[in-house]
Amino acid sequence: MPDVPPPERKSSPSLWLAVLPGVLVFAGATGMFFYSSMHTGAAARAITASDETSLEPSPDPGELAACVEIYGVTMHSSESYVPEYNGMPRKRPRNAPADISTVLRGMIRNNCGRNLGRVEAQLEVRDDEGKVGRGWITGGRLATGQAASFEKAWMGRVTSYKVLKVR
Repeated sequence: MPDVPPPERKSSPSLWLAVLPGVLVFAGATGMFFYSSMHTGAAARAITASDETSLEPSPDPGELAACVEIYGVTMHSSESYVPEYNGMPRKRPRNAPADISTVLRGMIRNNCGRNLGRVEAQLEVRDDEGKVGRGWITGGRLATGQAASFEKAWMGRVTSYKVLKVR
């Protein structure tokens, strides 16, 4: 019997033809992403540069205290506070008193007649036992007449607050 050579295997182009549209779509989407990212970054730099040049020097703290208004402050106490330890909720020991927390929410407005950079105010709070706590609230960048909301949480039942300083 004569030796019959094994049949040659022919590669079919069907696999490459099936993958080719996916590769082209991926390459096109990636290119469009980088193209639009570059143009968005350029627009953001242009806007940021114009914002920074339009900001006037910040007023001194005494002037800020007179023209930055903090209003509409509400206090929300909750006995449903769940303490956390390393990002995981801790279980309260049996028969232990509930942890009480208070969240202050309100508005901060720029009445200074000029645009302001980062506006912050320091609050002093007192709880029902007379303990004192201090913390900062932030309004961010505020244009003339613009207001922003703030929220700050304290442990304990806060009964009063006052604004110490604005910067």
